[in-house]
Amino acid sequence: MTKRYDIVIIGAGGGGITAAFEAQRRGATVALLEKHKIGGECTHSGCVPSKALIDVAKHYHSMQQSSSRGLPAVDVAGQFDFAAAMEHVKSIIDGIYAHEQPKRFNDLGIDTYIDHSGGKFIDAHTVEIGGEQIHGDNIIITTGSGPRLLPVDADNPVDLLNNENFWGMRVQPDTIAFLGGGVISAELGQALARFGTKVTIIDRNDRILANVDPDVAGYLTQTFEDMGIEIITQADAKICSKDANGKICIDIQQGPKESKTARKLTVDQMFVAIGRVPNISGLELEAAGIEYTRHGVTVNDSLQTSVPHIYAVGDVAARAKFSHVANYQAELVVRNLLNGEDRKNDLSVLPWAIFTDPEIGHVGLTEAQANEKYQGVQTFSVDAATDRFITDSKTGGFLKVVMDADNKILGGTGVGAYAGEWVQVLTLAIQQNLRAEDIANTIFAYPTYAEIVKKAFSRFLRTKR
Repeated sequence: MTKRYDIVIIGAGGGGITAAFEAQRRGATVALLEKHKIGGECTHSGCVPSKALIDVAKHYHSMQQSSSRGLPAVDVAGQFDFAAAMEHVKSIIDGIYAHEQPKRFNDLGIDTYIDHSGGKFIDAHTVEIGGEQIHGDNIIITTGSGPRLLPVDADNPVDLLNNENFWGMRVQPDTIAFLGGGVISAELGQALARFGTKVTIIDRNDRILANVDPDVAGYLTQTFEDMGIEIITQADAKICSKDANGKICIDIQQGPKESKTARKLTVDQMFVAIGRVPNISGLELEAAGIEYTRHGVTVNDSLQTSVPHIYAVGDVAARAKFSHVANYQAELVVRNLLNGEDRKNDLSVLPWAIFTDPEIGHVGLTEAQANEKYQGVQTFSVDAATDRFITDSKTGGFLKVVMDADNKILGGTGVGAYAGEWVQVLTLAIQQNLRAEDIANTIFAYPTYAEIVKKAFSRFLRTKR
């Protein structure tokens, strides 16, 4: 007998969990389908483990710097236990997953179906999982994304790392190469470098973090190089073989297209971070008449697919692949369905952060984007050297703010201690159409890191006077 629900949710990552809770609170009958574990990529192989490992690396680095703060020197040479650090990360994952068990959802009245087959469409209202068919008046697809993999050479197989299998490692590599110079490579590469691994980042672009403001990316690049991370840009890489010692040999063609030079690199491990692909395989979208491309499920401004009662949120449909985007979109869809609202998917004011040390935080338009859209764009930068940065010995970095000709705040990008936190002030400012004067005239607690935002606009206005 087919069970019937107001809303069927395929995928129990962050977006799926948010949608399930929001729908259940509003009185809907809900089914939540998942092929692996509740929590999805963010809990098990993304945000949670990476931030836990970064925290370990920060503490380890602080121990090495103790004498610079008047503390007794700590000699940690040869004492780092990579396996213990990774077990600590696992304990963090397990602690969060303990609150995401199927029983919790079932106890709340959210029927949870978990089967390795995952959900697949039988028709536009019916989804099958584990041989059981489920009817949904409305259906939300939130299956996320997975790492883009390199083709495997069957004659010369090489075990490669990605953000899913990395967390099973317990032996620290002496050397590692990251293919791709994006966020994952930057965050995990710096952490491993602090543990003593020799890290190389290979990127085909002119610089790493190609989507970040070039001044900010340049600052972090210099930080990485100063700590011994090798960065190879304008590079095409090909895995050639494993040598007799089990090391991975990489052929690299580096430089402009017309004058590339060849070099070889040999490493213990290679981590592939060349992008994400939407998890649509096995959904049988055609059976429901749902349109999609290689970029994911096609949706309109209300996140409806080509079938009006079927929606898609998060990585499976969005170019901006962030957990907070999936959560925002899931809430939007449920409120539209159950509250009769007509909210549109608006990502024009989207904050994001990169959790390197120093952090990067961004919201709104970059300087280049603003110049394409407005006349008379103004920018102003201030160093991350206000009193709180100084007291905590975390000076270094800067905040760049972008305004239109009337001082309306359009965007901001910062690099510095806790930049991901203080950029939230700018998020609210842009959301509320504030001007430089509004922030400059606001009282900020002293001494705080967020005070850098007030300093930026106060100093900008003084230059105009």
